[in-house]
Amino acid sequence: MELLIKSFIDSEKNENLAEILKQISDNKFICKNYSEISQVIYALKNDEFTKLINYFGLKSRNDVNHFDGVVDSLSISNKDRDNLQHFGRHIELSCMQRRYIEKITEDVTEEAETARRKVQKIYSEFVGILGVFTALSFALMGSVQVFGNILNNVTDPNRKTIGFVLVVAGIYMILIYFVVMTLFIGMKKIFGIDGEYRFNFKFTGCMLVVSVFLILIGVIGVYFI
Repeated sequence: MELLIKSFIDSEKNENLAEILKQISDNKFICKNYSEISQVIYALKNDEFTKLINYFGLKSRNDVNHFDGVVDSLSISNKDRDNLQHFGRHIELSCMQRRYIEKITEDVTEEAETARRKVQKIYSEFVGILGVFTALSFALMGSVQVFGNILNNVTDPNRKTIGFVLVVAGIYMILIYFVVMTLFIGMKKIFGIDGEYRFNFKFTGCMLVVSVFLILIGVIGVYFI
């Protein structure tokens, strides 16, 4: 059966194809053995399957069915012709079933790949968010600890020590703000969002004004009072 079906693939090289069909036309078992026909067609390589489809005119509606042309040219009885027509229909049906199965497989594979990309993106976002907030927590905890140590060392509060604390507080506000902004910029790159990150100029301006104000007050308290 395999050699018989593959003879259609190389029909241009097989000059005895009409004679082969004539010989099997009276064999009902071969012509109507759908299960074996299906197994052979499902096992064909992609290039062989494409050639078989072209031979039976299944690629498009306007294609010529060369098999029917060969069968019509044979001088055989109506019963034998009916056997060959059944044989051809079984091949066509198996080809259409294989194409349908391949299409479903491609759709399922594409959906699985889409789902995999979504899961991977969610995982990346989760890791990114976790990393950003972990780094943010360490930065804030470190700054609070350093600032607390500075306050603990102020045993004799006066204008100079308070001014020094204000200067340090202003500098730390600027540093922490830019650390946080850097983390958010990194998080945006992890998420793969297009476009550049834009700072909120009003909030940034307020932060800088407050920080500079604290630094100036501290400098005045340390050096000028």
